[in-house]
Amino acid sequence: MLDVHQKTGSDLPYASGSIVSMRKGRVSTLLPLFQTGEKDAFRLARQRDNAHTPPCPLREKIIMHVALFAASRPHYRMAAAVARLAEAHGAWRSLILEALPPSVRPSLPAPAPLRTLRATAEEEELRSLLRAEHPDALLVFGGGEAALAAGKAALREGIALLHLEAGQRPDGGALRASHEFLDKEALLRCCLDAHQARTLEAEGIAEGVCVVGDALYDLFQEACSDLDPAAAVARRRLTASAFALVSLDGLWQSASPEEHAAGLRQLAEWGRLTDMDILLLSDLPALPTPVSGVHPLPPLETLSLLCACRCLLTDSDSLQREAFYAGKRALVPSAAGAGQLALPLESGWHRTTPLHDPVALAELTSALSESCPHPGLPEGSGRAVRRMVAAVMATLADRADGLL
Repeated sequence: MLDVHQKTGSDLPYASGSIVSMRKGRVSTLLPLFQTGEKDAFRLARQRDNAHTPPCPLREKIIMHVALFAASRPHYRMAAAVARLAEAHGAWRSLILEALPPSVRPSLPAPAPLRTLRATAEEEELRSLLRAEHPDALLVFGGGEAALAAGKAALREGIALLHLEAGQRPDGGALRASHEFLDKEALLRCCLDAHQARTLEAEGIAEGVCVVGDALYDLFQEACSDLDPAAAVARRRLTASAFALVSLDGLWQSASPEEHAAGLRQLAEWGRLTDMDILLLSDLPALPTPVSGVHPLPPLETLSLLCACRCLLTDSDSLQREAFYAGKRALVPSAAGAGQLALPLESGWHRTTPLHDPVALAELTSALSESCPHPGLPEGSGRAVRRMVAAVMATLADRADGLL
């Protein structure tokens, strides 16, 4: 595994002209509390305000109730990390609303002690759930149909909408429109890097924007000490650095059975040309030899296999980012488009590929084996979850005080 855990960037990079001055001051004041472990966060924040800045009214006891909506594996993991940190420091009471496919739930760690409710992607059902729980804010990760329904439900119920992983503009009309809507209506927009913040600024959205970094990098760092690539490979009778890890569910989700079968044959031919085993992470029921397949795995098992593979072929944005952090190179189908983090593709670390051409896949696999310096981490990498919590606390405090 390549060690790319260097510290980069400033501790809390903001987009130009972003968080309003009162909120920016509050975030800067609250941010260090998650390093010191200070339990009475608001008492300490008040002391610092009095000593260094004009008075900033913060309540002695926070009783905010925040719901976090997640409709995918990575978003669920990020939501759990944000919720746990917030509750550990008394920032708010958390409720995770998960709208995950039934096949995915068993592969994820238990949410205890966090309170979790199953939700759907239907706006009216989400409205009923939010009306019953009446949270002060709803945190929505990413975009898409489910995130859009959750955002609209929150707005119609008068609940503050906060958008994490903001500023994305993916190809595709409906998906792009969902991101644009959430960014336009949210009180807070947390971006992965400065590129997304500049996108929002170009669209006239400057206030309530901050760059927090990638929470997936935080989760990867946390998981590193528990990874066991050798054991994960042995469990599947593979050889380290002699297999490709493949995840294409996004592109194959709406494909016909005939297209699935053709895709699997092409993967098998790619494996033959490169003398690699192919390990496919998928929900597909029937997988022909020599393509072996498994259902969604727990995060630690997936990351362990990722660290042991020769390369990754995926349309998953989260897997592309995790491969980048693990020092593994990936092939990204051209049809998948650019992910949130532009650096891996722009630097040539990851490469785009035509998916239906095994010969081209084999040639690009050989190219990935050539020496390539890792471009380093994006500015501000590390402690993204802590920044998210601080930004949400500041936004909720301003809203409670009538400043928003």
